[in-house]
Amino acid sequence: MNIEETFPARYWINLGRREKRRFETEWQLEQAGITAERFPAVDARFVRQPNGYQSAGRYALALSQRLAIRKALLSGADAVLILEDDVVFNPQLRERLEAIELPDDWGIFYLGCAHNKRPRPAGQGIVRTQYALDTHAFAVRAPYYKRVIAALDARRPENQVRGHPLASDWFLADLHAEIPTYACYPNLAWQSVVESDLAGGTYSNYTATGEQIASHGELVGLQAEMWGGTRWRAEKSEPAPVECIPNTKRQPKPRLGLLFLTRGDVNQPEIWREFTREAGDGVRVFSHPKYPHQAEAGFLSGSRIFKYHETEWGDISLVRAMMALLRVALEDDSLTHFAFVSESCVPVRTWSEMSRRLKLDPRSMLGIENNLELIPKHHGRIAGVQDLPARCHRMHGQWCLLARDAAECVVETDFTDHFAGIFAPDEHYVGSVLALRGYDEEQLIARRPVTWVRWTERDGLATPQTYDAVDDQLAADLAAFPGFFARKFTATSNIGDLRLHLMEST
Repeated sequence: MNIEETFPARYWINLGRREKRRFETEWQLEQAGITAERFPAVDARFVRQPNGYQSAGRYALALSQRLAIRKALLSGADAVLILEDDVVFNPQLRERLEAIELPDDWGIFYLGCAHNKRPRPAGQGIVRTQYALDTHAFAVRAPYYKRVIAALDARRPENQVRGHPLASDWFLADLHAEIPTYACYPNLAWQSVVESDLAGGTYSNYTATGEQIASHGELVGLQAEMWGGTRWRAEKSEPAPVECIPNTKRQPKPRLGLLFLTRGDVNQPEIWREFTREAGDGVRVFSHPKYPHQAEAGFLSGSRIFKYHETEWGDISLVRAMMALLRVALEDDSLTHFAFVSESCVPVRTWSEMSRRLKLDPRSMLGIENNLELIPKHHGRIAGVQDLPARCHRMHGQWCLLARDAAECVVETDFTDHFAGIFAPDEHYVGSVLALRGYDEEQLIARRPVTWVRWTERDGLATPQTYDAVDDQLAADLAAFPGFFARKFTATSNIGDLRLHLMEST
């Protein structure tokens, strides 16, 4: 979509006495590369009657919008784009718009809005709105000029019986069921946080990145659907919304899939043999070794999955290998939980204790940091995933444990291409996708790590500390750790001497 060709008439509404707003909007337009004509706004101070609107200010805005649309009508323009002087544009506005194809039947179009009802995906970067508010950046097509002008006249009898606030954005929203209406999603334009005459103070419906603040529950899972996600439910035969809805019919006896993502064989094969021997059929092993020949005769012998990814540290290939492991393991319907482990991991709890705890608390275990808890460096990293809503930004350890419903939710659609451009996507993918799909992390995830690790700073990067000798302090730390596994232990480490993985009788 070319903004000049699609919207030959482009006006931005500004009150003459709002000189600061004028300068700010001119700067915004220049940065976005948009040419538009300033349209003088009607001053509410000179409005004697609100003429059916909630206030004189609401009426003045609606009257300014009607006059702007009437000007486009009289000029013969095929469409008009109307902007308010508190608009903020996505820095990639033009680039994103060029990738959007506006449907031929469009009548109203928003560069950004707040959805009160869940919209429907309608193409790349665009949705069909059901009921959306705010008029900081909207367009109208010529065949609908007169209908929109009439809808913004609050004195009309049909507008006086509306069960909503008497404001122009609400009247415009009433037309969405009648006029084909579309919007950019995610928003490419939104209101800045400024002093508002209408709100009577500093106000915005949006975060600094353009996400709507109110009614955001209407958008849960929408971006996943936009990326090609299908409607998911643990009970696949039932109709369901796009959100991940867990299957509460859990196996009464936990069974754990151990998903080994390794270079070769495990560093401590005897520990793992003893652990799996005690677990019996409670545990099943799957592996994806980077160098398969190194795992042919060891503990991992016979566990390698067919699908192989050439993996690199800090790369999306690690996530693709993890998801390949998870998909294969999910083919075993008896498995209730899945734990990612590396060659340097060891169990620090007996299977009997793990099984008991998973039965009492069957939730996934992820040491998640949400978007409000991330440090700036990690915020910047995950922000590289284009169009991932900020509320879905998550960080967590790669070596996590997933309950079956969470595992099914994560693998149901492959979103790895969207995470391919960021560093260490393995520390973001699982939690972010669960949030994106609408998985209830507050109820269904125990926000604690399942794998113990101690981090050190090296050359400006956080690095997991490697252990050869286990001292008394480390032993005490492992004994107090509430999770199931620990890392990183070398092949010569004496970690096995602690016998944390075995029953006392053995």
